[in-house]
Amino acid sequence: MARVYVPAGKVFLLNSLHFTGPCTLKPLLFTVDGEVIAQSDPKKWQKGENGVIPWLIFDQVEGLVISGRGLLDGQGKGWWDIHCRDHPGPMMTFSNCGSVTLTSLRFRNSAQAHVLVMGSQNVNINDIKIASPEASPNTDGVHITSSSAVSITHSDIATGDDCVSIGDQVNNVNVTFVNCGPGHGVSIGSLGRGGTNVAVEDIRVWHVNFTGTTNGARIKTWPGGTGYVRGIEFFDIRFSAVQNPIIIDQFYGCVSKCAETRKAVHIEKVRYMKMSGTSATKVAMKLECSGESVPCSNVFMRDIDLSPAIGIDSLSSLCSFVLGSAQGIVRPSSCL
Repeated sequence: MARVYVPAGKVFLLNSLHFTGPCTLKPLLFTVDGEVIAQSDPKKWQKGENGVIPWLIFDQVEGLVISGRGLLDGQGKGWWDIHCRDHPGPMMTFSNCGSVTLTSLRFRNSAQAHVLVMGSQNVNINDIKIASPEASPNTDGVHITSSSAVSITHSDIATGDDCVSIGDQVNNVNVTFVNCGPGHGVSIGSLGRGGTNVAVEDIRVWHVNFTGTTNGARIKTWPGGTGYVRGIEFFDIRFSAVQNPIIIDQFYGCVSKCAETRKAVHIEKVRYMKMSGTSATKVAMKLECSGESVPCSNVFMRDIDLSPAIGIDSLSSLCSFVLGSAQGIVRPSSCL
């Protein structure tokens, strides 16, 4: 066993650190009980490989446990008015790692995403708290890409972007018992940009509370992509004054009408069950799929009960090129 310890009652100014495996000793324990802060002045950062400015990166590490009651503060305010392409990378990155546990830490004010899981397997994130202002750009809570067997549970995430975002080449993800808001909701996507081939499946979002978010349960793809998003389940969801509580957007990135294309990411086997609360937009359920050539298929709704938030007089649903069915009480009336 190897251990790194950040003691309580201490504050450490930390520059970029890159931990690279493989490592012989397992488990590797990083215990953070104190406060770790990043350099707040963008001019004092040094750019790394490919122009990316990393902070904490764990690469090719197996059996990693990061825990403690401490705080990681990205001091991102100095970056938020600078173009996103010049921002540092995520606050904490797991790249090509396996058997990772991240638990009990607090994250605040990242310059960009707070936690990135990339090319990794068997990652368990539990009991973390993430907080950045609603207006902070691209400050996703947890972003997952090219990974499998990832769990995010019993956590509070408040950001200026997605609480959890799921990118391409991802399978077997559980997002459970999470409080999300403010932020852009839990998003699968965006996917298929530039005509890429997509493979995303077996995503479960259960027991999640959305409060004041711009979206709730969202799937978003770019026109012209290919591949699939399938096996998605949203269950036991609560919305409080949420814009777009239930949304599929297959025209993401279109400023106006998109050019006609027969290519699209196929969205199938999506289940929405036991969802309730208030919508801050009139169209509470918006399922806009690509078209007749690649419609969304096997979409199922059961026990949906949404009511208008303050200032909204009534709710409706909208479906375009969706094949599916509904059971039980569905309010507003299902368009499936």
